[in-house]
Amino acid sequence: MARTLLIVERNKAGLGYRFANYCIDFIFSIFLIWVFIAIVILFLYIVYGIDSDESFDYLANLNPLVDRIMTLLLYAFIMFLTEKFSKGRSLGKLITGTKVVKSDGSDLTTDDLLKRNFSRAVPFDQLSFLGSNGWHDKWSDTNVVRIKAFESAKNIEKDLESIGTKEILE
Repeated sequence: MARTLLIVERNKAGLGYRFANYCIDFIFSIFLIWVFIAIVILFLYIVYGIDSDESFDYLANLNPLVDRIMTLLLYAFIMFLTEKFSKGRSLGKLITGTKVVKSDGSDLTTDDLLKRNFSRAVPFDQLSFLGSNGWHDKWSDTNVVRIKAFESAKNIEKDLESIGTKEILE
């Protein structure tokens, strides 16, 4: 497990932020999953001539376990893509002013985001944020921080470290 920077620990987002992020991201993901289903049904109609009612019947009679697994994997994939292309921010994090950072302050990698988002498929992960960290954060060595406070603290630390160093004026 990577070391945790004090700046990261002090500026972690609280439960209210985390819950708001989850609710917003979940609703957004469900919307995208429905859009994906509509595209698949349209594709089946155009390519194979399968009627939309027939496609809906097939989806309605899908094995509940298969349905849950597919939904969890799609949710994890949507969250991965969102956080990957927005550098640690999902729609919920954009709205609440938070983002994902590595515990040790280094840049997020694709591997970190894969671990983080596909570990969401573990049952009851949604409730694990009620502790100090969610399982998906703990297993990927990431934290959700309040951006303004985190960036401000990083700038103060950088300024303090620069005291006493010579500046080269040209």
